[in-house]
Amino acid sequence: MLIEAYKRGTIMNANQQVELGKLFFEDGIPGFGDLQFFLLKQEEESPFFLIQSAEEEEVGFWVVNPFVFFPEYEFSLTEAAKTALSIEEDTPIGVFVIITVRENQVTANLKAPIVVNLGKRMARQVILQDDRYSIRQPLLEPRAAVTE
Repeated sequence: MLIEAYKRGTIMNANQQVELGKLFFEDGIPGFGDLQFFLLKQEEESPFFLIQSAEEEEVGFWVVNPFVFFPEYEFSLTEAAKTALSIEEDTPIGVFVIITVRENQVTANLKAPIVVNLGKRMARQVILQDDRYSIRQPLLEPRAAVTE
């Protein structure tokens, strides 16, 4: 269903989008280092978010909260990442992972989550040095057809 919606361009209905605020990526997102300002949007009652460039509207990334799909997902931030995001012990943070839709599969990049300091709206994609995680982790496991 998600793949068909993606192909039709209807994952996120423009009339039902909720803008959740701006995000500032000081170093940009890898591959888009010159873009620093993004909008975070979500369709009502959906686990999918859109991080869309405020500088180049055609640049955007579908993301999800990884803990919804991967409850065991965990990682530690380096001191450098904490400093770059002004994260202290009591700082509220959000975590997103970029998803990719290919043919008949949706994958999540668990190797490089986007971490957001929710108080300061600062964000950064961090690359984990953890071999447990993949850049192409299947988001939804294929289900066998039910026969009666």
